[in-house]
Amino acid sequence: MKTNRRGAISEQQAVLYLLKEGLDVFKSCQDTGAVDLMTFDPETGEARLWEVKTENYRLSGPRKGDPIGRTRRDIRFTKIIHMLYVDKNGEIRKGTRK
Repeated sequence: MKTNRRGAISEQQAVLYLLKEGLDVFKSCQDTGAVDLMTFDPETGEARLWEVKTENYRLSGPRKGDPIGRTRRDIRFTKIIHMLYVDKNGEIRKGTRK
């Protein structure tokens, strides 16, 4: 599967994940911005910014099967943009890279 298609699928999975958590989800209208999604919690009024990353794994070599690190698009916003990682099985986790 092409990389950009896998990334688009991961982003849609992230939208569903956040909707199931009861959040209102807004997608970015830009392809190259620092933020992929914004959420709003209607109960608390909290707004959050999210960057979605697809986890990829090494296919060969001594570290075969290990995750490949993906850096943030813009490290200046590390404190305000939260991360969502989507693995090859569609499982989603919040937080930092493994």
